[in-house]
Amino acid sequence: MKKKDVFLLIALLGIAAVLILFSAEARTGAYQGLIIAQNTIIPSLLPLLIIFLLIMKTPAKDVLARAFGFISQYIFNLPKITFPAIFLGLIGGYPTGALLCAELFDNEEIDKSQAHDMLCFNFCGGCGFIITALGSGILKNQKSGIIIFAANVISNIIIALALSFKKKRKNEEFYSYSANNGTANALQEATDSAVKSVLSIAAFIILFSAVNSILKLKGPVLPLIEITSGICANSDLSLPKMSFYLAFGGLCIHMQILPVLLKCKMNYLHFLLSRIISALLSYQITRILLAVFPITSSVFSNTDNSVPVFSSVNIALSFIMILSCFVFVLDLKSKKRVID
Repeated sequence: MKKKDVFLLIALLGIAAVLILFSAEARTGAYQGLIIAQNTIIPSLLPLLIIFLLIMKTPAKDVLARAFGFISQYIFNLPKITFPAIFLGLIGGYPTGALLCAELFDNEEIDKSQAHDMLCFNFCGGCGFIITALGSGILKNQKSGIIIFAANVISNIIIALALSFKKKRKNEEFYSYSANNGTANALQEATDSAVKSVLSIAAFIILFSAVNSILKLKGPVLPLIEITSGICANSDLSLPKMSFYLAFGGLCIHMQILPVLLKCKMNYLHFLLSRIISALLSYQITRILLAVFPITSSVFSNTDNSVPVFSSVNIALSFIMILSCFVFVLDLKSKKRVID
């Protein structure tokens, strides 16, 4: 019996005990998480995810790949067929990019190394969330949302370009796998996959919201745990800091992508490092874009004032909760891929 297994059991039982002892607060937080999922995540992500998965499951993706696949081949050093997944992943919002990457990997259109590279950069909050919900909705300034979205996309492109030099560039023939099951069957499969994914996302948001209602995390740490409620609670952050957090994505989003990482046999630390690099790049790129396209608005602050992170009574429990999550992630074993 390993010590980390014992610690993980104790930590998880401790969190469960806290949820029971503070059931009223947990119910309130879970309800707030449900509201976020119901009003934001499900209506914005589910329809798009169904359409995007339908594209990936039909020859429609071949049309897009043949027209613009040269971008993936000559710029990112990836097969042409990856372009639809990259394009739709960046505009669709996390975890769309990871799910579309998994679709390519399942069809053996990309290998493990290529899947790892895609998972490092095909990660973005999407134009709907960042430009519309954050920019127009929370910040009351669409231009600020556009700048943050552009910074996030540019940072991912920089990472993609850097990864493209890992191996020798070669011209690959166009290859695509599309099961000839008909559009109706593809729609059913896309809908089933999208619903399962969105329900999983909603469940993570509800769980993290329930725990946070007890921990009462505040300030800069909250977006590192759950990005949606964290950004909403810190709408006075400077735009570069918002860009940093959105590029990182938050532990809740990382957990949602974890099944794809396991399927592709990718080490979580590798993925985590890519998110940290992307976050740092997004911060600097946002500062540059603001210098070129300045924004003057009173609805958000561009100062760097610090905010208290934890309430004093919850420091130990907060540390245990975060640490146990990372132990859980690092302890998971990748399952062997079975090819029929």
